[in-house]
Amino acid sequence: MLELLRQWLVGITCAAMVAAVAQALSPPGAVKRIGKFTGGLMLLVAVVKPIASVDGAALTRVLTDYQLNLGSYGRTLEEENRVLMKTIIEERSAAYIVDKADAMGLSCTVAVEADESGEWPIPWTVTVWGALDGEERAALTQRIESDFAIPEHRQFYVAEEDYESGDGA
Repeated sequence: MLELLRQWLVGITCAAMVAAVAQALSPPGAVKRIGKFTGGLMLLVAVVKPIASVDGAALTRVLTDYQLNLGSYGRTLEEENRVLMKTIIEERSAAYIVDKADAMGLSCTVAVEADESGEWPIPWTVTVWGALDGEERAALTQRIESDFAIPEHRQFYVAEEDYESGDGA
């Protein structure tokens, strides 16, 4: 493609140089006017000839291949964006819950899993690791439910000692 463009530009440049030399060497008067006209036609032919000689079938194939590749790249990009969006939502949701737990004086680690069945991924389940007593757990459960609309049955708590010994999730 670039080679074709280079050849086209070289052809236009050569035609312009020939027209300029012919113009400079022609005597004034009618001959000079005819030379200008002829030089202009030569430049027009140099510009239009590659466009007129394009093989329509080959151009159609190239454009069809381009559109197919573009569609494929679009689907791939869309899928990568969806995965990235899910990851961002999960990480930021977990960080938010950890911040709220810290504000409540609780020390824990949180993992959020998002549901991708809708148009956008949304936080769906929460797993909390830490040594929380019943009252702390209830307060954090209530906070998660009010902030994320994740009901208690989709919130999982693992005692820190269970997690460290390998008994946890």
